[in-house]
Amino acid sequence: MKERWKAIARILEEEYDLEVQPSYEGWGAGYDPKYLPALEMWAKGEVEDVPPGVRKPRGISFNIVDFMRKNEDYIVNSIRHEISFLLNTEFPHWRIGQREVFRAGYVPSSFVVLMAVLESIRADERIIKEMPSSIGPLRRRMKEVLSKAKAPYPHHRLALSIAYRWMGEQDPYEDETAKYWQQIEKPFYEYLGATDPQTLYDILMEDIWTHFRPLVDTSRDLNYIDLLLDEAGERRKREAHRGRIMTDVLRKLPPDIQQSIREFKEMNSWELPEELRRSVLKALGSLQDWMKDYIRQMSWLDTLEKDLAFLSSFLPKTLEVDVEHRGFVSFIFKGWEETAGASSALTIKESIEDEELSQMDRQFKKEHGLTEREFERYRVMMRSVLPYVEHFKRKFDSFLPQEEECWGGCHPRGKRLNFRKIPTEVPIKRGRIFSRREVPEKKDLAFELLIDISSSMKKQEKITNAIRSLLLVSEVLEKMEMPFSIKVFSENVYLLKDYSEDYLSVKSRIMELPSSAGGGTDLGKAISIGTESLEVFTKSTHRKGIIVLFTDGEPTKGLKGNDLKLYISQMKKKVPIVGVGVGKATPMVREYFDRTGISVDDISKLPSAFSFIIENQLKRLISVN
Repeated sequence: MKERWKAIARILEEEYDLEVQPSYEGWGAGYDPKYLPALEMWAKGEVEDVPPGVRKPRGISFNIVDFMRKNEDYIVNSIRHEISFLLNTEFPHWRIGQREVFRAGYVPSSFVVLMAVLESIRADERIIKEMPSSIGPLRRRMKEVLSKAKAPYPHHRLALSIAYRWMGEQDPYEDETAKYWQQIEKPFYEYLGATDPQTLYDILMEDIWTHFRPLVDTSRDLNYIDLLLDEAGERRKREAHRGRIMTDVLRKLPPDIQQSIREFKEMNSWELPEELRRSVLKALGSLQDWMKDYIRQMSWLDTLEKDLAFLSSFLPKTLEVDVEHRGFVSFIFKGWEETAGASSALTIKESIEDEELSQMDRQFKKEHGLTEREFERYRVMMRSVLPYVEHFKRKFDSFLPQEEECWGGCHPRGKRLNFRKIPTEVPIKRGRIFSRREVPEKKDLAFELLIDISSSMKKQEKITNAIRSLLLVSEVLEKMEMPFSIKVFSENVYLLKDYSEDYLSVKSRIMELPSSAGGGTDLGKAISIGTESLEVFTKSTHRKGIIVLFTDGEPTKGLKGNDLKLYISQMKKKVPIVGVGVGKATPMVREYFDRTGISVDDISKLPSAFSFIIENQLKRLISVN
């Protein structure tokens, strides 16, 4: 099996003159670190041109898991598609086009929907011209992509229609998109044949986007109606103020329209009668200005989410995507050498080659839970926090009873007191006749650690400092024999260590966290899952529990604003929850977590912040007991 992936990698390395590595962790791409600043400036349109070497990645890694049941032709051409996308796409066009449509009042991601499909087709077109035998595997790959892509609105369906017609397949959206296809068919094929960057952009904006834009307008109107249908049917988990304000908006509409919306609440906007859609939009236009502004804002966010779900099928898997302020979609570029522990790293190839561990690695695994190479990385990471481990352990041990029983509670009188011993035993506090035997209540605590690994964590070495802090806390809790669970989260939540799991066996997972960072931030989901997990464990073991959550930014998914703040306050009635914010997240954490929010201005202070949390919570819970 290993030889198969190595052979595929060698074929592509010779073909494109860059490193290609198999990976069990995911897709990744890395560029020469010294060229990264120039690459980012070029991609943002801040400089007009850079040397070709800057734009070419040093290497890519492909996800073996995606190809387990595929033949070699399919695998090779799928990876060719990714490489062709990276080598030939003009990244400045992504940013410049979004700026242009944004200035015209459109959600920037609506432009990316169009360009992502066009560039994906262009990548296949280039490969087919150079290697006609690749047409079969590439068409199969595209069919799979199209079958999984979600097209909730007309502009999504027109983008898919372009791909279906390019392949010569039956277009499932033909009735809806035929008129627009007639207008863009000629410029579309001109776009595929053009090579000059400026010509490409001119065709895209002047001849294709012009006819794509009316469907973006239609999609926006349909989304307004969907927001009302969602409110009437409560199909969506409400975000921010949407629940209360959308209720007010719905009540401001004429009674007959309210009745119709509630009648069709289980349907989508495009399934409603045309006459009803026009009536709803007309009624929305007569609302107060602040209500109309609010609906536009909610529609902007909702459309952005649907566009991003669509884009996940067409954007390069080898590059991570970030969503900036106001909905601009951008790529995150990484250095090939700097990601030595990530999914696009050099160590991936080595880990695959070392599937059969050496005698030395087996010994290291047994003693440390890590291979020799992993242990070296672990030791470097621990170097800055190791001096604090024993110090904090001794510090925290002082809060906990060490004996099975003790003596306390003075009794100055009683029938069986030995008064002769009073003068000698009382001064030296040895007189048990004046004390009662007490069995102290054992202070059994459990910790739920929630660590943010969203895309923003990759900046300013935040993920590295978070790992150092996590290692410090884990080592201390392990030495104190206190159960703890570790979960990492972005827009989803992943279990890193369960309460019953041996810490030795999860060290390697902690060291691999940099390769997992990416995606949005859903604090509500993380707190919900963490609270449920902690409650189940503490109730079954009769312990008290604490949740410690670290994040570096505002939530981009799930609950936000006052809804999230209210949710956190409700969860804090069940278990103590401490939020740690770093950098720009400091005001957000203070707002959401109130008195249990801790601010860290400098990411290097994270270890001390975590130790403060543990000490404070131990004191607090023990005093309550």
